[in-house]
Amino acid sequence: MADAPPPVLLVDFENIQDLDYLKKLRNTDYEVRVFLGPHQAKLPTVLVRQAQPFGNRLQWIQMEGHGKNALDFHIAYTLGLLVAEDRKRRIFVLSKDTGFDPLIAYLGKRGIACERIEELGKFLTAKDVLTKPDVTANSLSSDNKPAPSTTVLIPSPSLPAAPAPAPAKASTKTPTLAEVILHLNAIPPRTRPKKPKTLAAHLASHFKKQSPGNDFSLVVKELANLGKITITGDKLSYHSK
Repeated sequence: MADAPPPVLLVDFENIQDLDYLKKLRNTDYEVRVFLGPHQAKLPTVLVRQAQPFGNRLQWIQMEGHGKNALDFHIAYTLGLLVAEDRKRRIFVLSKDTGFDPLIAYLGKRGIACERIEELGKFLTAKDVLTKPDVTANSLSSDNKPAPSTTVLIPSPSLPAAPAPAPAKASTKTPTLAEVILHLNAIPPRTRPKKPKTLAAHLASHFKKQSPGNDFSLVVKELANLGKITITGDKLSYHSK
């Protein structure tokens, strides 16, 4: 039987900025995605030291644009990607924003293990803790004394909004239909492309880093075959399910 995928914690850093939970997760197999707002360009040094032992299990994802609930939409988008990747994965959203609850309830009814939490202590159990050595932030200092609390600038450009779980070579693959549909559902209906050609051009622009040179007119036809859109002449309409 294949091993269960590691659980993932999605952190709403605009909403909860006390990241002392990293100490509790250090000796687990949790992966962590920390979503930063566009104005959160600095991080406390002590937080960076706590994050270092995670290596590539922790990723910082900073928003590049502004907009109401923009960070929440990025978290929801990443959540959808993780579910499409493996429906058996356990996912937790660390946030005090109850706006996530309807989406999480929707996923729960479909057998997806997803939960919103406001702190780790109430759900992290002994079975989550591994037996690997405890690498603390203090071990990074030669005299084992905590360094002064300063701030670290987050380099620009920021990390991509939806980090790919595969190595860099996977970035040239054609996006899945699940990724395309999740992206389209995140666009307000009134601003979606109204013609097949403009939809193909929009998708090519959005996924240009992941799939440069791909013919997205074929993706548009596949969306029509699946009943997600209807093409009438040079116009199209969308169907949400």
